[in-house]
Amino acid sequence: MARPKSNTLTDSEHRIMEVLWDQGESTVADVADTLEGKPGSAYNTVLTMMRILHEKGYLKCRKEGRAHFYKPIVNRHTAARHAVKQLLGKFFNDSPSQLVLSFLKDEDLSKEDLNELTKRIKASPDQPRKKS
Repeated sequence: MARPKSNTLTDSEHRIMEVLWDQGESTVADVADTLEGKPGSAYNTVLTMMRILHEKGYLKCRKEGRAHFYKPIVNRHTAARHAVKQLLGKFFNDSPSQLVLSFLKDEDLSKEDLNELTKRIKASPDQPRKKS
């Protein structure tokens, strides 16, 4: 049975997106060369993954001669927000506070990080934020 399609990034897709976010528009060969030596860096694998990312709506493709140039149309921030939303839904009942409390309980944060969190909490409006 085929696995259902996911709109979030797999680890391999994320590696490719990192290259494209850093380099901008690139060919499959450029990305494969950058990833050389890492898992999934073979040209045909990168080609397949970039086609999947195009189908998922993460990349735009333009053809110039025989070369295909891929450009990210989803930025890092948007991709990260998408991944966090999936994480919230999957493990924290869509509750950002449960996620933050879990993180605070399980991680050692520096005094600076805790001060920044406290400052942001105090500065946040009393009204709930609009869900996007």
